[in-house]
Amino acid sequence: MHSLRWVPAWLVLLTIGLWFGLSYGFWPLPAAGEAGCHGAVTAVERIQGTGVVTPLDGRAVLTEGVVTADFTAREALGGYFIQQDAHATAREPASRGLFVYAPGAEVSPGERLRVRGEAGEYHGMTQLSDARIEARCGEPGLPEPAPLSLPLDGEGKEALEGMRVRLQHDAIITGLYELARYGVITLADGRLFQPTQVAEPGKAARRVAERNEKRRLLVDDGSRSQFASLPGWVLRHYESGRRLRVGDALKGVEGILDYRYDDWRLQPTTAPAVRTMNPPPEPLERPREGLVRVAGFNLQNYFNGDGSGGGFPTARGAETAAAWRAQHQRLVTALDGLAADIIGLVELENDGTGEHSAIASLTAELEGSWAYASPQHRPGDDAIAVGLAWRSDRVTPVGEPEVLRSGPFNKGSRPPMAQRFRHNASGAVFLVVVNHFKSKGCGEASGANAAQGDGEGCWSAHRNAATRRLLQWLERLREPMEAPKAVLVGDLNAYARETPLSLLEQAGYHNVLAGRHESPRSSYIYRAQSGTLDYILLAGETEGTVEAAGIQSINADEPPLLHYSREERDGLPEPLTVSAQQPWRASDHDPTWVDLKLGVE
Repeated sequence: MHSLRWVPAWLVLLTIGLWFGLSYGFWPLPAAGEAGCHGAVTAVERIQGTGVVTPLDGRAVLTEGVVTADFTAREALGGYFIQQDAHATAREPASRGLFVYAPGAEVSPGERLRVRGEAGEYHGMTQLSDARIEARCGEPGLPEPAPLSLPLDGEGKEALEGMRVRLQHDAIITGLYELARYGVITLADGRLFQPTQVAEPGKAARRVAERNEKRRLLVDDGSRSQFASLPGWVLRHYESGRRLRVGDALKGVEGILDYRYDDWRLQPTTAPAVRTMNPPPEPLERPREGLVRVAGFNLQNYFNGDGSGGGFPTARGAETAAAWRAQHQRLVTALDGLAADIIGLVELENDGTGEHSAIASLTAELEGSWAYASPQHRPGDDAIAVGLAWRSDRVTPVGEPEVLRSGPFNKGSRPPMAQRFRHNASGAVFLVVVNHFKSKGCGEASGANAAQGDGEGCWSAHRNAATRRLLQWLERLREPMEAPKAVLVGDLNAYARETPLSLLEQAGYHNVLAGRHESPRSSYIYRAQSGTLDYILLAGETEGTVEAAGIQSINADEPPLLHYSREERDGLPEPLTVSAQQPWRASDHDPTWVDLKLGVE
């Protein structure tokens, strides 16, 4: 027998360590600078790892991959993406893509590079920094994009971070708020709704919120600049005479899945195609004889300066006379497009009802013969107030307008205004009340008015108290009426499943918009989630009373970049300007309307 020679333990351990490191790419030796395109490298999968943070954080590495996208320009992301073929030794799914921060580097998509740099995290995104190209190793071409489908949770997105991907389905535009500033569009597998629009506050709403997060994905423009030029494909879409609206679909969405600025986003490498799914509405036809049309509209701070062309900037609303004229013209077009008999107005300048008042300026140019409510007392101390306007050839006021200033309406919720009307065609008498409850903004909110985590947001207790006080007032107003039909319009700042709507429903006030469409309707979009803040509710006998009702989607689904104030400030390209004969983005809320049959024709 041959005797075994004794081997020192340290040599055995060193041999095992070298074999393990070279096999798994942890020691990228020899350096590419010494061996060109040959020798061991650290696999991109090893840099990415399977967790949120790279396991090689702070370490110098040499890696290799094919350039999949070039964003090295100064106004772009300041780097490029590489992707490696699947690593045979990977034991768990890990991304094969990586961002290389290298401003000004000269690279070409499809070429293979060896890159040395420091692995790390930048605001949650794994990247190489202080990077330099060690060798260019041919041009094998782009890897096939990985399939991506929504919904997808954070772990699923982590496994594709930095990789070339392609959405396997059409994606619905669900938010356009950041298009002007960041070139960002929010996509999902369908329009996203506010949790409390479709679910009860509490656990059910939280489940919707969690699922919404998995369903959404941002499409970026590959730029770090703010208020840069719009993505070329967006401009081309408008130049073709079409509009880009929430509810439209994008086809062929392809690019790099990226995590940046605390959100998952796709940096496009090809221009997606737009499929129009939500065409803009036409103006409404006049209601037939015998019907009365009641509408509500949040004007988004309509202030007319001193009423004589000066007095700008005002406390809210337009900053210049030119901006006010643009706002005014669009609002007049929008209001005329409702063909309404009575309109409840929200966010009017609270400057009285004289000849130079905001409501006088607004109604003076409407089609037809218009009058408006002039209450004896100022409707609250807020800068904004509600108002009522009507066509005097269609309806006649009965008595004087009334305003409720007590309780929650002293501060926060704006005082509601009520007016009885007689319909000229039928003789029916009915009550119209316009409302504007406290918003969800959390400034100064504390105690019961702070957000409770149930989805109703801040100032929920205040809105609930306002609802109860409103119901008490309405009971007194309706008591002397022989046919006590009451129509509530306005902005309640509560979504459809929140407590104010439940309280009103229990008291016999029915949402005339509910159940009239295949999917939930929207009058407002916040953080790429749609919902109704604006309502028309009807009390009294409703069967056979409501002929038709709807939300005129002229504002919320349009990108905010079309807002009247941007034309003067940002100099939008001509295809994106809005003429005085168009209503688009006259406000951030959509108007609501209902046609009522109140008496015998």
